[in-house]
Amino acid sequence: MKHILIVDDNKTNLVMAKQELSAEYQVTPVLSGAQALSFLEKKHTDLILLDINMPEMDGRETMRRIRENEVWSQIPIIFLTADSPPQTEAQCLSDGADDFIAKPFVPQVMRSRISRILELHELRNDLETRLEQKTKQLELVTLNAVMAIAKAIEAKDSYTSGHSDRVASCAVAIATRLGWEEERVTNLQYVALLHDIGKIGVPDAVLNKPLCLNEEEVEIIRQHALSGGEILKEIHTIPNLRNGALYHHERYDGEGYPMGLKGEAIPVEARIIAIADTYDAMTSDRAYRNRLSSANVLSELKKGRGTQFDPELLDLFISMLEEGFTL
Repeated sequence: MKHILIVDDNKTNLVMAKQELSAEYQVTPVLSGAQALSFLEKKHTDLILLDINMPEMDGRETMRRIRENEVWSQIPIIFLTADSPPQTEAQCLSDGADDFIAKPFVPQVMRSRISRILELHELRNDLETRLEQKTKQLELVTLNAVMAIAKAIEAKDSYTSGHSDRVASCAVAIATRLGWEEERVTNLQYVALLHDIGKIGVPDAVLNKPLCLNEEEVEIIRQHALSGGEILKEIHTIPNLRNGALYHHERYDGEGYPMGLKGEAIPVEARIIAIADTYDAMTSDRAYRNRLSSANVLSELKKGRGTQFDPELLDLFISMLEEGFTL
């Protein structure tokens, strides 16, 4: 049975409404807005019948508090009112109610309006669920396509093959050590896997150049952060998906790019990926140099503490390295 919460400071109205509705619904009557809010803290309800004119906390104030609560905000509310002017209905709807019922109650009208609002609410929820499922399906198709592109980019250069996978593994290890929940860790894995997606727009000659880059080529490389953020901005299935691509070259001291963000203004996902990205770069062979020794890697990371890297995250990662972490 659907549950209906009735809020009215008049006990006679509560008794009458409960008598008329109990055959079809589970009904809970309360005498004030405060009691209604207290009830909602403990139990779910499918619809609220709410008297407008009550002492202390009237119906409009009670509804405002309900609508401000993320858990309760979508509960249908029908105002109960003894006012009968034509503008009353418009005012009730304007205030955010789903409908209104005039007092004294006409049982058939009351049951009809409640039934209609509950049906509309179910239809709306069903439609929203279906749209959300379709949206997620489309976004997952897009995400899979983007992942395939990311793999194709790495395949062009044997020196960076597997880089994104290793960065993602390292980022996941850091997040796990931080105690993040499983879903958040999984999201970070996707963010890290796609952090270099913007390199799709970088010419091969620049991307694979074995010598030092000139100023023009450096600027071309730097554009991959903005390009990556643009590519990923419309994919919402994975929270903060674009943060890794857009911000992984920001520096903790504000001297990074493309936005020059500083400190904790840099999303935490990007701060983690920045460490993982640098670590993999130093421990991998590249066209322009061989991998660094463990001692040199540790030394270079420590040089970036508080300048290139978040000091607390770096301290945690260094402790992981000292305990034997490796990719």
